[in-house]
Amino acid sequence: MAAPTASAQPAPDEGLVKLEETIHRGGFWRLVPEYVPRVYAPVDRPLLEHVETCLRRLA
Repeated sequence: MAAPTASAQPAPDEGLVKLEETIHRGGFWRLVPEYVPRVYAPVDRPLLEHVETCLRRLA
């Protein structure tokens, strides 16, 4: 299977919008245990960059 081309991937801002919509519709929360708080910071580019930086430290 070939990797998607750059034109096939959504623009970063469109991706953020889709992620935010998924979270608000509950698409994310069905994957986590009930004890995990459902309050979260708004999804924006600085937050995603912070998460990426932290994940790279753990890798």
